[in-house]
Amino acid sequence: MKKDLIFTPAMLVIAILLGMYSVMGMPAHIAISIIGILVLAVYTFLTKKEWKIPALEILMRAFYGIALITGAVVMNLEEVVALQIAHKASAVVFAVLLVVLFVHKLIVRKKAAK
Repeated sequence: MKKDLIFTPAMLVIAILLGMYSVMGMPAHIAISIIGILVLAVYTFLTKKEWKIPALEILMRAFYGIALITGAVVMNLEEVVALQIAHKASAVVFAVLLVVLFVHKLIVRKKAAK
């Protein structure tokens, strides 16, 4: 659980910073995305055996990947609105799953402590 208490806020900050693209610009957006990949990879490596809902854990990571891939394509094909929507929607789904999984882990931990 300690890893979750470090990882979730860190990834939420990364998601918020990525959402502030218009303020930060493309170079910062790319750098923060790479930091997010590293944080997510380390967290996955450290906690894979502790996943409470493996399907959602995999989906969460998949949506981060989808956001990365569609973001890279959007950089080259800016006029394709469907890709922009897919990029933003997958980023939002990632953030929602991140929070849902964290809250679920808190609830499970609280019930186990009783």
